Amino acid sequence: MIEIKNIYLKIEDKEIFKNFSVKISKNEHVCFSGHSGKGKSTLLKIIQGYVIPQNGIIQIDGKILNPENVKSLRNLMSYIPQNVNLPVENLYELINFIGAKNYEEKIFNILEILKINKKEATKPFDQLSGGEKQRLIIACCLSLNKQIILMDEPTSGLDNESSNIIIELVKNLKNNTIISVSHNPLWWQSCDKIIEL
Repeated sequence: MIEIKNIYLKIEDKEIFKNFSVKISKNEHVCFSGHSGKGKSTLLKIIQGYVIPQNGIIQIDGKILNPENVKSLRNLMSYIPQNVNLPVENLYELINFIGAKNYEEKIFNILEILKINKKEATKPFDQLSGGEKQRLIIACCLSLNKQIILMDEPTSGLDNESSNIIIELVKNLKNNTIISVSHNPLWWQSCDKIIEL
């Protein structure tokens, strides 16, 4: 499904990746872990084509990522960022922002699983905690049911109860290739493979 072959990436004076390769099978959940600065979040940006290595190949769904097909390949993905400070003020604006208007019912169903009712979910974002906003973003992105789901520290800002609910939710996703970044041992329970960078 996704293969990264011998990439080399240097940003300013820092070498991030040198001859790095990894293969992720269809419907596999691979988590990248490691200390800060090892390139975990950068790797998610490379897969989306936002960061271009100086050397190497990124192949997604049998196609080599290039400027001509990057938009169509991004359309296979949903991305759940670590940063919850989005340019929207409430859930409905978020739904429109990510193009999920047709998935509202599914979003609210997922939010019920994540222990957020409709009244809470539709409050202005400045009245919600970081963990609540994170769960809203997760629900919206999962509702799109993209082939590839990229998740950057999905349990940061969440307590153990909320983390465990999301772990179970992700475990039950059977038709998605999931690439996550996390240093949380709880999250590793949901993964097929953990790769230390």
